[in-house]
Amino acid sequence: MKGTRFLALAGFVLALWPFAAPDAAYGQNNTWAGAGVAAMFESARWRLGILRFNAAMELANAGYNSDIYFGQLGDPVPDGTLSASTPVQVLSPLSKTIILDLYDSPRYDFYVNTERQRAWNNTFSGLLHFNFTRVYVRIGGELANNRRRMSQELDVPIREISNRLDGLVLWQTSRATSLSLHYGGTTFDYGNAEFGQRSLAEVLNRKVNTFDLSAYVQPNPRFRFFITGQYGNFAFTAASSRFKDSRSYAMLGGFTSVIQEEAPGRAGGIVGSASLGYMRFDVLDAGQVDGSGLVGDVDLSVGILKLTTAKLFFSRSFRFSIYSGATRFIQMSYGAGISRYLSSRTSISYDLSFGQSAYPAAGADGGVPSGAARRYTVHRMSLNLALSRDLRIALVGSVGRRMFAETNQARNRSFLGLSLVYGASPGMGSNLSGGTSSGSGSNLLGGISR
Repeated sequence: MKGTRFLALAGFVLALWPFAAPDAAYGQNNTWAGAGVAAMFESARWRLGILRFNAAMELANAGYNSDIYFGQLGDPVPDGTLSASTPVQVLSPLSKTIILDLYDSPRYDFYVNTERQRAWNNTFSGLLHFNFTRVYVRIGGELANNRRRMSQELDVPIREISNRLDGLVLWQTSRATSLSLHYGGTTFDYGNAEFGQRSLAEVLNRKVNTFDLSAYVQPNPRFRFFITGQYGNFAFTAASSRFKDSRSYAMLGGFTSVIQEEAPGRAGGIVGSASLGYMRFDVLDAGQVDGSGLVGDVDLSVGILKLTTAKLFFSRSFRFSIYSGATRFIQMSYGAGISRYLSSRTSISYDLSFGQSAYPAAGADGGVPSGAARRYTVHRMSLNLALSRDLRIALVGSVGRRMFAETNQARNRSFLGLSLVYGASPGMGSNLSGGTSSGSGSNLLGGISR
């Protein structure tokens, strides 16, 4: 009886919780990171008492794919595909300085004929935002269990389970300058997935710890510049892969646009971010080859004519290899595009992108099999329609070609379909540029990116 009364009382308290505090109980915005969280809270689409909600129904890649494996299996495997997800974000102020931020995104990948690729996926994260007068603190974590295409090296959906802890402290030293320290710790598990009759868990399961120290300067309302020093430690689980244990050291710099364009395609307006720098990759095994070079991410749009926008994108990073005889490879992609607004709700775009992978010299235990290095070319066109505030549709067509570097043997893939978003997608909040997420220069790191 006492247990029943307790459960009834707990249910009553939870039911009244959304109405237990005034609407003004959200975090202060004295730091620019805190201001981002406050803006995310205030702009949430729906509210219930003190709670704020964003939610959407998203369909992606709903169409026909001429080869879902992009030649990875030799003969093409055509199929109809569909990816459906329902991301939900709940924001709740716990006090005038603390906001609880919960996010969950279940997703189902459907294939008409290839039943073994059908899969349920999910990403859940919980963050606490502490917004003080001159200090912003974020702590939280993420649980992700998703099938995703691994990389240019293995363009096949593989289930990846990752658990992450995340912590960030930002000090607003003045109106225009700030400093931040970020920690991320992630474990990666690939279960029973196999490639070439070898367990990917034995090759890739690992624990990653990263530390980023960043300085920011915002000389005007439009752009924020940063410089970041980054340290990473990579420890592999399987004894047979301990030769891949590594450390990384990086220095990156760049900028991000703060104020978005008021009118689409306005000439001269730059939107986006750029992060470029140098990384040294130190393999602890003396028999393996170290590496170093340019890393970074660039994603920029600029209005060149009225209602016409040009795009530029670039990415270069170190990635751990699926081949047992290699520690890592360099993955690079780059390209450009153009978008034209046909009306306030309709636009058409074209992108041309290139990609390539390269491997270091072989270590003591040999290198990678012949033909592992590859080059890519992808043409992509889309017609984008904003039918209402809550409904956006894109009709997409793409043609891709993959070349094996040593033999020039080619594989082709084309796709025709649509994507749809209904509702309000979760807000970005305080997603800081400059070493605080996977976009900071190395996709080896992973991170909470929303």
